[in-house]
Amino acid sequence: MAKAEWIKLGTKNCSFVNGEVELFEKRVYPVGLMNKGGEEYRVLDRKCSAGYQCTHMDDPCVWVEKDGDGRLYNR
Repeated sequence: MAKAEWIKLGTKNCSFVNGEVELFEKRVYPVGLMNKGGEEYRVLDRKCSAGYQCTHMDDPCVWVEKDGDGRLYNR
């Protein structure tokens, strides 16, 4: 069975919201027999703490969830 979790990568100054935002990756870590390829983890998704504001923009950055509502911490 694999373990998935959101990892904070860091912060950056975002010109879209004129402030600092946090960047996250959802990583899945293989456990036991699933780790045949020797990968440490795989990235399933990426998002930003300001994603909720940016989902309403015409041309948001690459960190905005395409199918999500942009809110963090709802796994």
